Amino acid sequence: MEFYGMTGEKLGTIGQVEEKGAKGADLPRWKKAFLEKPSISIRKGIAWGFSPPYEDTSTLVLTSPNAVFVDIRFPLQPDSSRPLTGNPAFWAFSGTSRTTFSPDTSEVSMPYSAHAVWAHEIDSKGSGISDEGDMFLLPNDDCIEVGMMQNPQTKQVELYKEYWSTPPAEPGSGDLRRSPCVVARTLELGVHRAARNGSGVVIRVGDYCQGIVQQCEHDGSPRGVLVERWQKLPVQRNPALSESQSRDAGDSHQPTEWLMDWRSNTPEGEASIPSLWTCMDDRKLGDQIVIHGVTWSVVEVG
Repeated sequence: MEFYGMTGEKLGTIGQVEEKGAKGADLPRWKKAFLEKPSISIRKGIAWGFSPPYEDTSTLVLTSPNAVFVDIRFPLQPDSSRPLTGNPAFWAFSGTSRTTFSPDTSEVSMPYSAHAVWAHEIDSKGSGISDEGDMFLLPNDDCIEVGMMQNPQTKQVELYKEYWSTPPAEPGSGDLRRSPCVVARTLELGVHRAARNGSGVVIRVGDYCQGIVQQCEHDGSPRGVLVERWQKLPVQRNPALSESQSRDAGDSHQPTEWLMDWRSNTPEGEASIPSLWTCMDDRKLGDQIVIHGVTWSVVEVG
């Protein structure tokens, strides 16, 4: 576990970190909560240094059982006169995550906490980025993440605290759906490989789907990313029909449809990311589709 001083400086580490092992059945409930996947996470706020928290983004993170994730942070008030990727509040990235715990033999016990590392294979801010933080589980199963990273407003590396939760389930739908989970990625993108032009990842978890594609200049330098966010939502009923008339018409279950977040920046009318293809209910491991000469393959289904 890493500790920081009042001004954000790193003071040191207590104990050693321990990889999650095969003894999952023996883990306490709070450790299982940290390791539970697939997962759907939304950010409720961020605080820099010791300032009060605020939220200027719509942040959603989807993570698969194999720890592949897509994290998209849309600005709440995007400027239509400038590209999405030029907004300081925008950030999107994908890669793999790893969670570790302090050993039980440590002199200082830190229950309800974990250390997480996110390796970025694709990042709207550039290549070679990895971030990490200490996670603290709250009694309501929300989570606080504490670490150090660059403040987009000051451009300085500062102490941050992020507040994470899960989105509420749709009314009448019961618990939040976390299945099916489907991951599709371009064949040339893999661990320890640089993202090339057209490289991308799409993840569907339940009623949520996010995708990201890397764009590069002719010399291979990153030029930006294309991103999409989709959510499966109830179709609006005909307002001319009463609820009883809808039932009489055989509409006992409200139909749903996939809707794309309006802040997504893929070109209108052009399939740049196979989001809806990934969201088809009959997707299976090994399924493939070609978009702009790039082959996407389903690499995980759960």
